[in-house]
Amino acid sequence: MSRPPALTVVALLVVLEALLLVAAAVYEVWGLVRAPEEAFDPVAAAALAAMALLFAAGLLLCARGLRDCASWARSPVVVWQVLQLAVGIPAFGAGVWWAGVAIGLPAVLTLVGLFLPSVVAATRR
Repeated sequence: MSRPPALTVVALLVVLEALLLVAAAVYEVWGLVRAPEEAFDPVAAAALAAMALLFAAGLLLCARGLRDCASWARSPVVVWQVLQLAVGIPAFGAGVWWAGVAIGLPAVLTLVGLFLPSVVAATRR
């Protein structure tokens, strides 16, 4: 079975999310290197950067699985999107609606894409 275009889009969205996590980790480390005396908790910042890199690696692995139409890749991607929504939705109430949109929109698009009939059929083995 060939890969539907929607599955390619979903995989690309997951790659984008992984790249944004890498950028966040680099930003965190850059802050530690640039001005370590200003860091509130350097150990926590380093741990946050490491976690972001681990999650990015996992998302890239899942994106590869989606590209290969692997059924196992859908579940962790769904969980990640739900976690993103759990972070993004409160941003609307906190007055930073743009952050809620930036976090929530890719999650919603990915979730919708994952449950399209063509994607479900392609990843079902």
